[in-house]
Amino acid sequence: MIDLNPVLTKGKIVEINDTAVKVDVQGRLGTICVPLRWVFTDKKLEAGQMVEFYFSYMQTI
Repeated sequence: MIDLNPVLTKGKIVEINDTAVKVDVQGRLGTICVPLRWVFTDKKLEAGQMVEFYFSYMQTI
């Protein structure tokens, strides 16, 4: 079994709606969409803002 460790990753917000945020992941890793409840900030979210988050690859079981 491979040891999967989360890595601090950066991205840019490309879309915000009433329920989710879409982020382009830096390094051409694609796009992710997460619920707003997963975003912890005191700032107003805007397209173009840079974000950081922990990312880990998925492993099938």
